[in-house]
Amino acid sequence: MGRQKVTVKSRRETRKESRSKGRNTGEVISMYPEDHDDNRIGMLKEKYDRSPLVPRNENQRLYLEALMNQPVTVATGEAGTGKTFLSTAHAADLLLEKEVDHIIVTRPVLTAEEDMGFLPGDIMEKFMPFFRPVYDVLKKRLGQGFLKYCLRPEIEKIEIAPFSYMRGRTFENAVVILDEAQNVTASQMKLFLTRIGEDTTVIINGDVKQCDLPKHIKSGLVDLLERIEKRNLNIPVIRFEEEDCVRSLTCSLALEIYREE
Repeated sequence: MGRQKVTVKSRRETRKESRSKGRNTGEVISMYPEDHDDNRIGMLKEKYDRSPLVPRNENQRLYLEALMNQPVTVATGEAGTGKTFLSTAHAADLLLEKEVDHIIVTRPVLTAEEDMGFLPGDIMEKFMPFFRPVYDVLKKRLGQGFLKYCLRPEIEKIEIAPFSYMRGRTFENAVVILDEAQNVTASQMKLFLTRIGEDTTVIINGDVKQCDLPKHIKSGLVDLLERIEKRNLNIPVIRFEEEDCVRSLTCSLALEIYREE
């Protein structure tokens, strides 16, 4: 019996030491085994990235400064410049620090209704493929288990809000991210901005060069930028350029290849 007690005590000490190391090296322990693909029972460890957000060029510095200090920030410009990553990672940090209660992510979906209808699942599951770029950043920043916990309907710390379901909503004490904003109309942009309640940060990202709206319909992002400039409003607008691309050398090369002369 004495030898068994020693063995049990040794195992307990090993588990304690392992858990302690997990907390100190950037690992989060999930208590929700259903959030993982395997069926193992118990607490599963997963890594997350909580490294400080460091700008890699001047426009990223201006963007991060605006995100930290302004209630509304607008960013437009080339692909791969960090618009979605920085805004989503910043929102995740605010949620973790309990400075906001919710993260709401929305974007227009330019697809025929029958295409959405053929996708499996409910409306949120249908919208998920369009949410993927933001989801990947949140998963990296929060960890998959905690992210899935936050997405649960009864928790709703993070909400995917299809743009067509905006009417009648009010968002309070939240970070609201509108991605691919070049594909909303002027009336939709007005609808979106009038949904914003107290203690809410609004981040609008898009690329006016990649508008998918019909030619005769003016982009709501273009319209918003014109109104901000015309009225000299105190809303920071960050205009990312081709040289601000940080995604990869291949992405930079692609922008160079397809640059308009």
